[in-house]
Amino acid sequence: MARFEGTNREFKRYVGAQLRVVVQQLTKNRKASVGACMQCGATEDLESAHIHGRDRTDIIDMLLGTSERDGAISVDLALFETAFRAEHEPFEKTMLILCKECHRAYDTGHLKRCRSAAGARRLNHEGAATSREGEFLPITLDPANPEDFKSRLLASRQARIIIFYGDRSSETRHWNASRFSETSNVFRNLRSRPQFRQGKWQKFGIVKVHAEVLTSG
Repeated sequence: MARFEGTNREFKRYVGAQLRVVVQQLTKNRKASVGACMQCGATEDLESAHIHGRDRTDIIDMLLGTSERDGAISVDLALFETAFRAEHEPFEKTMLILCKECHRAYDTGHLKRCRSAAGARRLNHEGAATSREGEFLPITLDPANPEDFKSRLLASRQARIIIFYGDRSSETRHWNASRFSETSNVFRNLRSRPQFRQGKWQKFGIVKVHAEVLTSG
């Protein structure tokens, strides 16, 4: 089996590029299924983004057992790639689908309203984005596409909301969507909840929210 012998810094330099390709492979189909920016709802220029604290470098350091750039390591490359892929499952705990502008803003910590033409049209219709600057609460859906989620929620009127905390714990809450209507917006509905509002979710230690439609019957 192929092994890598060197330092943490050299590993990222020579193996990191291949791991970037692995991430692209893992997220290609997911971008197509989600079909929209998880922050502003834009449908163009979609990119995958690691959730802060779970980016490619963080995962590499965790698997290597060291973040020291000059630390000596010996790695079985096949086993490492298998573990690296496993750290991206389930997808919702590690990755976000964002438009190019929201991705850039998320990485710099200055999230603003998406200014793309497609995003602007969708925003005017749904009002899904927040005008606040700074970080935003990652929210993912199942079904992943917001329109599919909405149609199924309107049919079943039941969903569950899974709240993930920074200490790696989670909490599941029931969502009775009896008042949810055709004109309702999924993301806006979730972000309007007191514990998910800007400034509140950080205080509660929430790092991500995942909503799943429950089938009736």
